[in-house]
Amino acid sequence: MFKKLTTKKLVYVALFTALVYIFSRFFQIPIATPFGQTRFHLGNVFCLLAGLLMGPGFGGLAAGLGSALFDLFDPVYFTSAPITFITKFALAFVAGIIYKKRASLIDKKKLVVASICGQLTYVFLYLLKSFITNKFIMGFTNEAVMAELLPKAGVSLVNALISVIIASIIAIPLLKSVKFE
Repeated sequence: MFKKLTTKKLVYVALFTALVYIFSRFFQIPIATPFGQTRFHLGNVFCLLAGLLMGPGFGGLAAGLGSALFDLFDPVYFTSAPITFITKFALAFVAGIIYKKRASLIDKKKLVVASICGQLTYVFLYLLKSFITNKFIMGFTNEAVMAELLPKAGVSLVNALISVIIASIIAIPLLKSVKFE
């Protein structure tokens, strides 16, 4: 997968890493929950685009790096950087692996399905991480865990829906004009 690393591919990975970081950092709305913070942001759009355009490996790398860099430069999320790398890598990886096996150059239905699957993978992993942290590390009661997870789930699902719509629309002209392979 990474054996065929060219300068062009490296530039695309760097570009999408930067886009994920920028749209996570500067295009966000923080939302307070009873036990912490979550946020609505547009970084996931570019995580999806990375997976769709560059495939599972390189796309996952760009999505994971851009998101982890965001966490590393924000004291609220600093300790989450390794988990964020994994969850955002998985988002782009799943979208990329599903879309990579498309029959034609641009398959709109498969594009949307790949985007939805990538986002649902991320939402599941994000909520699982929050559940494990709150229940087993913080020792919250079941009620407290649910009071934290429900707002995060709502925001994450809205964020996922918006990301799927925007990424699916933007991906079509990009797939026509950008040749990653």
